[in-house]
Amino acid sequence: MKKTMKKATCMLMAAMVLTACGGSGGSSAPATTAAPSAPEKAGTPEETTAAAAPDQAAAGGTAFDASSFPSAPVTLVVPWKVGGGSDVSARAAANVFKDFTGGQPLVVSNIEGGSGVQGVSEYLTYEPSPYSLLSWATAQTIKTHMQDTKFSALDFRPVCGFVADSPYILVRTDSQFETIGDLVEYAKANPGVLTIGNSGTGGGNHLAALQLCLATGIEVNHIAYEGGAASSSAVLSGEIDCSMNMPAEGLASVEAGELRMLCLFAENRSEFWPDVPTAKESGIDVVNNQTRGVVINKDVPEEAAKALEAIFEQACQDESFKQSLKDLNINGVWLDAEAYGKTIEEENALYQEIVKSNGLGDKY
Repeated sequence: MKKTMKKATCMLMAAMVLTACGGSGGSSAPATTAAPSAPEKAGTPEETTAAAAPDQAAAGGTAFDASSFPSAPVTLVVPWKVGGGSDVSARAAANVFKDFTGGQPLVVSNIEGGSGVQGVSEYLTYEPSPYSLLSWATAQTIKTHMQDTKFSALDFRPVCGFVADSPYILVRTDSQFETIGDLVEYAKANPGVLTIGNSGTGGGNHLAALQLCLATGIEVNHIAYEGGAASSSAVLSGEIDCSMNMPAEGLASVEAGELRMLCLFAENRSEFWPDVPTAKESGIDVVNNQTRGVVINKDVPEEAAKALEAIFEQACQDESFKQSLKDLNINGVWLDAEAYGKTIEEENALYQEIVKSNGLGDKY
């Protein structure tokens, strides 16, 4: 994938111009390679940085120099469309990244398609480089078990995690189910009768609902919709009994008093909804954290990954970054490389079990 030096320089200038349009660390529009109304893929990271990154450490390349890193824009490939959860989280991080790199930006490059598969596959064709990062999410881990992919969740070097959201069950405010215990009791007494919506077969919400079924021994009727907003709307209209959702799906209806959260599948109660109990509080041992973070090609030296981890740690502790996530109803966390790597391993094992035991997809 060799390009001319002239093309590399042009792409670098384009990336810097786009970044400048993102504003300062306190602005609401982080660095990006595409406007929300017209997303387009940026040049590959090796094209973008070849002419201006002498400290770049690639497989078989020169030694990594932490003292001068980064000396050019860093590209973060997000294998999802503009406006999705991974995208807005990445943009929130990009908005403050340059404050901790001497002004060098984090440029978000959206490469959507195949439920995350296309962007990851393309990322793997890039030359290993500390200037080339990949956004990772639980949904991508799930996808590797739903179908045969050229990669697994364990094929990358974790850099950090900074989002851990948990799903919740929504019912109408006039529902007969006052608690998650009521819902489980009804489902046990009426196998296959309870209807529970999700955002698509094999998606995070669907597998969270299956996790609940495995833990409680209930049988329900899973109804797939094209997105979480559609499934929460189906609850509101009375089409289904309940729905498994993720922030911010259905929250407008919750705030309007039309829908109610039965429980949150988190380890602890949320600061956003302190009155909503966790499933564990109700005696149901189900915790489901759907995480987002950053990984890098395994052939990038560990010292380069450590330098990136240190930058992201500063960015994620920044108050404007934290506020950006709060404004989006996204639960921000800090997971260093070791903790995020362990989280990915646990998610990988969990979803492999759920997919296999339910006969989902076409991989197993």
